[in-house]
Amino acid sequence: MPLATLGDGDLMMGINALWTAAHHDVPLLIVVANNRAYYNDVVHQETVARERDRPVENKWVGQRLDQPLVDIAAMARAQGFQAEGPITDAAVLQDSLQRALESVAQGIPVLLDVVVEAGYVSSVVDFDGDAQPRGKKGEA
Repeated sequence: MPLATLGDGDLMMGINALWTAAHHDVPLLIVVANNRAYYNDVVHQETVARERDRPVENKWVGQRLDQPLVDIAAMARAQGFQAEGPITDAAVLQDSLQRALESVAQGIPVLLDVVVEAGYVSSVVDFDGDAQPRGKKGEA
C-alpha cells in the first residue's frame, strides 16, 4: 500500500497532486504531520535572524498556518480524497487509522490530518499551544 507522511507546509505547496491521485484511482494513504507552520522555513529564518542580529521572534511572519487554521481535510476532500482531521487525540488517531487502512484496501485514497508539536529542532524558539513565541525547549 502506498503510504506518504508529509508535513502540512509541503502538502500545501502541492495540494493539487491529491487530485491526480484521486483521478487515477491510486489507493494511497497520506498522513499529514500538521505542525501548523512552514517549519523548515521557520528554522531557516531564525538562523538568518541570528546571523544578522535581528529579533528571532519575527521568524514566524508569513510562516504560520494557524490564523486562521487551514482545514487540510476539507482541501483533501475537495480533491477527491476521503479525509479526517484535524486529529489531536491518540485514541481518535488509532480509530481513524483503522478506517483509513480499510478504505485504502478498497482502493480509496485517504488523508489523515494529524496535529503534531510545532518544533523538532531543539535550538529553535517555538510557539506554544496559544501560538505565542517562547524560549527554547524546557524554558518558559
